[in-house]
Amino acid sequence: MLNLDSIRDRAVEASMLAFVHVDRDGLIQDWNPAAELLFGWRREEILGLPHGDVLVPPARRSAHNAAFARRLVTGVDEDRLAGRRAEMTAMHRDGRELRVTLAIDPVADGFVAFVADQTDWHETQQELHRSNALITTILQHTSAMISAKDLEGRYLFVNGEYERVLQVRAADVVGRPESEMVSPAVAAVGAAHDADVIASGEARTVLEEVPFPDEIRQYVVTRVPLTDPDGTVYGVCTIAIDDTVRRRTDAALAEGERRFTTTVNNAPGMIFQFRQAPDGAAWFTFVSEGCRDIFGLEPVEILGQSGRLHEVIVPEDRASFFTSMATSADTLLPWSWQGGVNCTDGVVRHVYGVSRPRYETDGGIVWDGMMLDRTRERNTEMNLAEVRREVADLTGRLAAMAGQGAGGPGAAA
Repeated sequence: MLNLDSIRDRAVEASMLAFVHVDRDGLIQDWNPAAELLFGWRREEILGLPHGDVLVPPARRSAHNAAFARRLVTGVDEDRLAGRRAEMTAMHRDGRELRVTLAIDPVADGFVAFVADQTDWHETQQELHRSNALITTILQHTSAMISAKDLEGRYLFVNGEYERVLQVRAADVVGRPESEMVSPAVAAVGAAHDADVIASGEARTVLEEVPFPDEIRQYVVTRVPLTDPDGTVYGVCTIAIDDTVRRRTDAALAEGERRFTTTVNNAPGMIFQFRQAPDGAAWFTFVSEGCRDIFGLEPVEILGQSGRLHEVIVPEDRASFFTSMATSADTLLPWSWQGGVNCTDGVVRHVYGVSRPRYETDGGIVWDGMMLDRTRERNTEMNLAEVRREVADLTGRLAAMAGQGAGGPGAAA
């Protein structure tokens, strides 16, 4: 004949669930191997100890002991406790808190319970909750319009920015096709791009224009396939970033740069920026295309160096050039210089240069200025000077001749 008590004892010993028997005084009377693994106490160590002192965390101990005593005195809830599952915080021998689920049954001399460790599951659930809260916060507060659609083009999700921009509610959007939310032309473009992502299983980023009542906006749109664990695509997630302002700004900057470049390159002479580093090294950081007219050199032949331009200065004017630069660097007074240069076409031109120096944060000095071809004016000045000399010489001769005539033999008569 089968011994039911023996079978029950063997089942308890072999159970993967921790088994605890507590008498009406709160003392532990039975403890299976699974309980040893869960709580860290060997059976012979824990039998006879108050369960509240060894299994309940200190912060919860007083409330637990009071509730246990109340049940014993009043007998309340014993029928309701039978087979009831409860979740609570327990304590390991080393002081770690465990999250456990237990099924309690009252018995003649107290209570028995089967206990399952839910610590990892509980921590996983908490981490999942934190992750979901983080994702939700990002989705609802990002400036990007984010949505998800199924393979039929029906919305599964839209975020707060989508609601704000299109002036809709998520509850009214989910389940509806995109064609009901935007114009047919925009919906057709979106559907074509969705189909490409679904077919390829790869993300795609494109620029799309979306008409609004007051303007047309440009969006950088990235579509990502949504997949099941087995890799099957079940939808498309769309992330749209409004790029209108940046593109307009870039266009305005490009137009401003174009106008600046045109103005600089059409200005007479050569506009330049010259830098001298703290260690004395010096070079041109910018020269306009006017350098061709003055020196017969291409900008690339001057940029990044200073020697090439110095070489074309006529020998008799080089000393004054270097002296003027050194004085301007020492005093930070405006630089001014005139001198001749030998151009590649064999012509000697007279150049006039001016600039204003300024310090940089690293101790270097930068000159912003321009050089002008003053050859014609110089030649005119030289011609005028020659004319003046010739006129003065002629005037002197005439005066001398007039004097001789006044003092000659005919004058005495």
